[in-house]
Amino acid sequence: MENRSPYVLIGAAMILFIVSLVGFVVWKLREGDQTSYAYYVILFSGDVQGLGVDSPVYYRGLRVGRVQDIELTSRRDLQRSTGRERLSEKIEVTVAVDSHIDIRERSYAVFEKPFVAGAAYIQIVGRLESDEVKPKKRLGDKPYPEIREGASFLQATSTSAQELLTKASVTVDRLNALLSEENIASLSDSLRNLSTVTGSLAKQDAAIQSALSQLPGAVADIHQTFDKLNKLSDSLSLMAMELGPQDAATRKALAGKNRGELAKTIDEARGALANVNGAANELNKLLAASRQPMQQFSQTGLAELSLTLRELRELTANLNIIATKLERDPAGFVFSGKQGYTPK
Repeated sequence: MENRSPYVLIGAAMILFIVSLVGFVVWKLREGDQTSYAYYVILFSGDVQGLGVDSPVYYRGLRVGRVQDIELTSRRDLQRSTGRERLSEKIEVTVAVDSHIDIRERSYAVFEKPFVAGAAYIQIVGRLESDEVKPKKRLGDKPYPEIREGASFLQATSTSAQELLTKASVTVDRLNALLSEENIASLSDSLRNLSTVTGSLAKQDAAIQSALSQLPGAVADIHQTFDKLNKLSDSLSLMAMELGPQDAATRKALAGKNRGELAKTIDEARGALANVNGAANELNKLLAASRQPMQQFSQTGLAELSLTLRELRELTANLNIIATKLERDPAGFVFSGKQGYTPK
C-alpha cells in the first residue's frame, strides 16, 4: 500500500486540476462579454475576401469591436454623370463597436487585408473636426446608422497597379507595332540615306570649311545693311515728322535740325499752287467783267458776222469767175467782145 500512495496523490491532483479548468471555462462562458456595444452598418462595393464574423474592428489603430454579421444586399445609387438611379450589389457588414467610442458623421470605414500574413479587418478612420456624433443603437434596434465606405491604401495601390499594367500593355502593343518589319526596313533605309548624306558632306568638307570661313564676312555685311536700313528708317521718320502735323512733340524733335530737300520742294510747290490759285481768281474776275459784252456780241454781232461771211462768200465766188475768164481770154474779158487791132 505504501508503494501505491504517490500514484494516488498524483491522480487526485490531476483530477482536481481538470475539474478546476472545466469550472473556470464554464464560469467564463456564463460571465460572457460585459462590454456595451453600439451597432453600425457599412456597405462595401468591392470584395471583402477574408473578412468574417468576429473579425476585428479598429478605430484609429485600437481594437474597439468586431464584425457582427455579413450579408449580400442590393441598393439603388444615383449616377452623377447621367442623373439616373442604378441598382448595384453591395456587401452589408454589421459591426459592433464599443459604445464609449464616438463615431462622427464624417468618419469612414475601410477594408484592410495584410499583404503577407494576418487576418482581414475593418479600420474606422475618425474625423474630429466634426461635432456631430452618429446615434448609438443596440442589437436589434434597426435601422443601424451607416458608416460610409472609404478607399484603403491597398485598394488605391491595387487600382494604381491595374492602371499601370494597362498602360504598360498599351505601351508594349505600340512598341510591337513600331518594331514591325516594315518600320524596321524603313529605319534601315533612313540610316542608309543618312550614311550617304554624311559621306557626301565628308567629301565636301573643303567647300564647307570655305563657306564657314566666309560666314563672318557675310554676317558683317548683314550688320552693315541693317545699319543702313536703320539710318534710312530714321530719315523717313524725320521726313514724316516734317511733312506731318506739327504738334508740340514733333516740333521738339525737329528743333535744331535742317529742313530736308523734300520739305523745301513741297513748300515751293505750295507757293506755286498759291500763285496758280491767284491767277485763276483773276481770270474768273476777267470773265465776270466781260460777260455782258460777250452776251451783246452773241446777240447782235454774230448775226452781222454771218451776213459779212455770206457777202465774203459771194465776193469770193465772183472773183473766182473773173479769174477764170482772165485765164481763158484776157483780151476778150478786157475789151468786152470788141475786136482789137490785128497786125498785117
